[in-house]
Amino acid sequence: MRKIVFGLAALLLLSAVPAVGGEDEKVYEWEYTLIHSDLPLYDFECEDFWPRGMVGEDIIAGCETRVAFGDWQFTPNPADQFPHDPVWYRLSNYGAIHCATNIRTAPKRDELDEGPFSRGFFARIGEGRRDGRTFEIWVLQQGMIPGSEYTLLARNGGKDDLIRSFRVLQSRCPKSNLLKARNSDVWQTRSCKINDRRQLLRFARRMLREPDYGTLELIEGVEEGPETEAPDPIDNPKN
Repeated sequence: MRKIVFGLAALLLLSAVPAVGGEDEKVYEWEYTLIHSDLPLYDFECEDFWPRGMVGEDIIAGCETRVAFGDWQFTPNPADQFPHDPVWYRLSNYGAIHCATNIRTAPKRDELDEGPFSRGFFARIGEGRRDGRTFEIWVLQQGMIPGSEYTLLARNGGKDDLIRSFRVLQSRCPKSNLLKARNSDVWQTRSCKINDRRQLLRFARRMLREPDYGTLELIEGVEEGPETEAPDPIDNPKN
């Protein structure tokens, strides 16, 4: 069974699907609700916040990242009977002085050039345990005004090489954090409001114990030079 929720990073909406089975049969509900904060929760004071400025005696300017730039694909968990559609992401480097990730999304890879645009960062926010194993917990923080949206991510810890894949976690929003307008007909207003780093980490650790929502994997990498066609933040401060 699936609840009506916002899709991955607010790109697509899912339709309600009736439960399968008899009345006494328990059906697992997969859930992904948009997570939103009034202001961005993570910034360059965080140790693992990427991309960020390069540091070195011979470096004048430049940005480095732990998460590979290129075309990524979200693939839903095959155990989900009513999965979210696959989603493509194009991640690119914004610039050499001011660092950020340009993000374009689309249901098909050949539509990425014209897909919705946003700007964001990846942040490692802590660790969690599942099945006796330790995982790094990350977020994709998208947008700046008015606030940011979050995708909860996890990966096996231990290596500091360039990241090319993540587990995408569900977001089964606690009722105390759930916002939803009344009498909106079919239009979706549901979101999960979290304005505290510690609360978001606790929530992510709980989601780590649930089945993964899917995977986010790099399909093809690109050079890390600035994307010259990306809009300037001054022209579009909401990004």
